[in-house]
Amino acid sequence: MSADVAGYSRLMGADEDGTLAALKAHRNAVDPVIFSHGGRVVKTTGDGLLLEFPTVVAAVRTALQAQQIMAERDALLPAERRMQFRIGIHVGEVIVDGEDLFGDTVNVAARLQGLAEPGGITLSGAARDAAYRQVEAPMVDLGPQALKNIAEPVRAWRVEMAATEQAGQQAAAARPEAERSAIAVLPFDNMSNDPEQDYFVDGITEDLITTLSLFKELKVIARNSTFAYKGKARDVRLIAAELDARYVIEGSARKAGNRVRITAQLIDAQSGQHLWAERYDRELTDIFAVQDEITANIASRAVPALRTQQMESARRRGSGDLDVWDMYWRVLYHFNRLGKDDVAKGLDLCRRILARDENFAPAYYSSAALTFIGSQQGYLKLSREIWQEGMRNVEKGVALANDDFAAHAWLASLYSYAGRHEAALDHGHQAVSLNGHAYWSYLGLGMAQLSNGDHDEAAANLEIAWRLGINDPGRYHCAGCLAFVYYQKKEYDASLSWADQCLQLWPESVQANNCRAAALAQLGRLGEAGTALRPFLERFPGITASRYLRNFNWRRKEDLEHYREALIKAGVPA
Repeated sequence: MSADVAGYSRLMGADEDGTLAALKAHRNAVDPVIFSHGGRVVKTTGDGLLLEFPTVVAAVRTALQAQQIMAERDALLPAERRMQFRIGIHVGEVIVDGEDLFGDTVNVAARLQGLAEPGGITLSGAARDAAYRQVEAPMVDLGPQALKNIAEPVRAWRVEMAATEQAGQQAAAARPEAERSAIAVLPFDNMSNDPEQDYFVDGITEDLITTLSLFKELKVIARNSTFAYKGKARDVRLIAAELDARYVIEGSARKAGNRVRITAQLIDAQSGQHLWAERYDRELTDIFAVQDEITANIASRAVPALRTQQMESARRRGSGDLDVWDMYWRVLYHFNRLGKDDVAKGLDLCRRILARDENFAPAYYSSAALTFIGSQQGYLKLSREIWQEGMRNVEKGVALANDDFAAHAWLASLYSYAGRHEAALDHGHQAVSLNGHAYWSYLGLGMAQLSNGDHDEAAANLEIAWRLGINDPGRYHCAGCLAFVYYQKKEYDASLSWADQCLQLWPESVQANNCRAAALAQLGRLGEAGTALRPFLERFPGITASRYLRNFNWRRKEDLEHYREALIKAGVPA
């Protein structure tokens, strides 16, 4: 498949940076469709994409879904900012050179792309013949086409796109206002001369994101997605385009002695208009009142219909002890960095917080989250005692903060690993109900559904999490889980694509390598499967498939057996 953006030079000429930012956002929406059909991005060239698929049917279905997504997204944009892909699809032999592909098959796909209308798809006769019985889309015969630098004419078929475009426009019209009015809270600037105050300023930002997330009418971009811009020169309008945000909040904080100065402003990124701005000079003890005031002003302007009782429900919960919050902001600082030392420091701070205030809920589930991630990263050796402590902590966090989506999402994740399937599903659904715009909500629910054997539902929710988690380093969790989901769906090419995405984000992932090996084994590519398994077998000498799978508490025995048979086929001793 060859794809490009129609009129890209014109768009770049009018607004180069804005066009690149918009293209990044469009790719974030379309990429999960590519990977879930087993597609591989061979290379990108500016606005162009060359993709490889295991079957023509997978390529055509990807193209149709991608064009519907683009039609939906374009319907929400001003005419001058709309992008339309042109797609060409051909099937045949290729020359492989490393990760790249060459040959007439590639060239024909590129020429067919040039024949496609904006928002359209053109197939070669060979591709059409391989796909038309399995793809419900009318096609029009364009006859033999003389293509540049191709010796023989190629028969071409145009896919009729009216139904796809209409479906995209209807989906756009049905999207709730919150979906069109996402808010991105950018990391506040530290205006102190002391870099040691970074944690304090980051804490102000984190807390604002958390509080705004309590409003169901607000779609608040995940913290790590916006923290990717920390310390970088930034154009608010471009960041909004990359994150699909309508509103952007930016500000600064300065802490000096017992005084704090906070500035904040709310910007409509579409118009560039400043909707609200304020500066606060207060005693440090008034910081919570200042945050409440900022939250109320922002929320009332972004969603004017918010009710008074909702505003009250979003007021600060938890400790009134400023020292506790100071330590917790340090926890969040380390959580965002997630190095080995950061995990250790974050856990130590959580223990100190709970020694001071045993009812501070965020410290409980943050401690459990750090334990879970630390063990996944190999920073902690996970013993039964450590695991049980983490489980008790996240359960305590939910008991103290039953309206906190993050607490439920983490409990869903840990319960799914522990094999407590019904409880994991319950808490996953509660997380999404409390915050249907949060990356971790859908990740927690998707992990619970994977463990329970609900593979179709897991795939849908994990792909939502992937899209919401743009820039989030924890995104590898989504890709790794999706690799397992598609393996269990017996869609092995898709499993490979998602495993590769996980390994790009976290090359040390043993689980992704093992799932990749299993998928390769099922495809009969045993040499590649053995290579993928090598890091696992070297790290765990003497390991057997039976011992390894004791850590998998999947509900369905057939899922375990399906995975076990492929690992043995790939080279793991039984």
